[in-house]
Amino acid sequence: MNIAIVRAFIALRKLVATHKDISAQLAALRQELSQRIDEHDTQLHAIYNAVETLLDEKATTPKCEDRPRIGFT
Repeated sequence: MNIAIVRAFIALRKLVATHKDISAQLAALRQELSQRIDEHDTQLHAIYNAVETLLDEKATTPKCEDRPRIGFT
């Protein structure tokens, strides 16, 4: 199976070498994908920070047993 995969990549490389327009399109797609990944990374980082902040706030809030009771005593 590995030989078949290597042969497929060799055929793909030969195809790209003979068709320069495909090579240019692949380069453009690679750059666009890189920009999208960078954008997604920043968005995911913001989400992780927000979740960590919520978890920290929840950890610092007093539990039900620690709160003073409300109502008649």
